Amino acid sequence: MILAMSCSVLIVDDEAAFRRQASRLLAIRGFSVVGEAADASDALRAARTLEPRAVVVDVNLPDRSGLELAVELLQLRAPPRVLLTSADAEVGAEDLRRCGAVGFVPKDRLPTSDLAALLLGAGKEK
Repeated sequence: MILAMSCSVLIVDDEAAFRRQASRLLAIRGFSVVGEAADASDALRAARTLEPRAVVVDVNLPDRSGLELAVELLQLRAPPRVLLTSADAEVGAEDLRRCGAVGFVPKDRLPTSDLAALLLGAGKEK
């Protein structure tokens, strides 16, 4: 839990209800949610300012794909670990390799996923 407390997270999803749910889940798990964004453009601005250690990104954003955003986030001065999520898309190992994300978790499986391993780098999940 101590490690998770030191992990700052940015949540990127166009659905405010999901951002609130993910924020509560991460806080319960000991993560520090430092910001939220509803689209990729706002996410990049927030990531540059806040420099989160990890970013949870919806695959389907209104202004571009979460996979494209992952590539952009990893080019920042302080690149975060990027975890992709979606309610209706699937992301395979090849997609993860191409965009540099550490994993993909369907939204309905987020509460049962090993978020510490994914966001802190203690293990891998796809």
